[in-house]
Amino acid sequence: MKILIVGAGPIGCYVARLLKKRSFDFQIIEEHSEIGKPVHCAGLIGKNVLTEINFSLNEDVILNHIDGAQFFLNGDSFKIYRKDVALVIDRKKFDCALGYGLNIDFNTRFVGIEKESRGYLVETDRGEYYADIVIGADGANSLVRKNVGFKEDIEYLRGVQFRMKHDKYNKNLVQVYLKKPFFAWVIPESNTIIRVGIISDNPYHNLSNFLIENSIEGEIIEKFAGVALMGKCSTQMGNLFLVGDAACQVKPLTHGGIYYGMRCAEILVDCITNNRASDYEKLWREKFEKEVWIGLRAKHVYQQLSHGTLEKIFCLLKDNADLLERFGDFENHSKIISTVIKNPHLQSLLGKVLIDIIKDTPL
Repeated sequence: MKILIVGAGPIGCYVARLLKKRSFDFQIIEEHSEIGKPVHCAGLIGKNVLTEINFSLNEDVILNHIDGAQFFLNGDSFKIYRKDVALVIDRKKFDCALGYGLNIDFNTRFVGIEKESRGYLVETDRGEYYADIVIGADGANSLVRKNVGFKEDIEYLRGVQFRMKHDKYNKNLVQVYLKKPFFAWVIPESNTIIRVGIISDNPYHNLSNFLIENSIEGEIIEKFAGVALMGKCSTQMGNLFLVGDAACQVKPLTHGGIYYGMRCAEILVDCITNNRASDYEKLWREKFEKEVWIGLRAKHVYQQLSHGTLEKIFCLLKDNADLLERFGDFENHSKIISTVIKNPHLQSLLGKVLIDIIKDTPL
């Protein structure tokens, strides 16, 4: 059985590594000339990636350890602490580590696909490939998803991030600035370098204004831009599969996709190994769809809130930051949402702003 993986990003390479361990015959095609470039990610991952994923990282991939976050809204702020909750990584080294020793055809762009007897004939700009199974791991703008015609309901967002020389930030705290309808961030990479980014309708312009508004100055070392997605799509059609960002396996509130993508890659490879490939979509949705759905609903509410209602919710969270510290989960955001809703003390406080939320977010 021949398996073709489209995309040599972290999810595509992780799928390949899992297949290699189980002695499957696979091939990866990648449109770029090398792994890890261009960079499209903030480079912040939860510690769960180390503790739950079937892959170990060398220490030189980890640039910094994060112990919490500080949230900002209109000049007000609060902090939450959680020791080693996240890691700042070198994305190029991370991707290269995952791709080391794999069979990858670079500079090979997916063009189209046709059914061929029991398998598929995949057309690229450098020739054709035959495969019994095709896995689209080619990111948010997946050509596999678009070409094959997987059902989708997706909103595309734009993000920009600058790496800057700067030495005035707490090395171990991420800063998150709520900038409706999206958000901005400052991630400390080291004592002297920060990553500053934003997701918005006009990210370059808005990020420049954000730097000025918050008096963030320093030499810009690198600039990154990318597309984030929010929504849902089908992920399986015969022996054609999507995984990772291509499959909308992304946290809607932060747009991070490495953890979900890797866990779903494990589900996919287990299904292929056990001759249960047709169960892939059902099994990954049983594991993560509720989390994604809650995140999508929370994101929709956030985008619709008036500034006044958002300030009330922000103050409520600030006054109960200890709950965020105790119950917050970097990968599973629904845990803190359910904690807030179920907490008797917070129920009475939340009731005071619930009417405002309903007014702001009509069905």
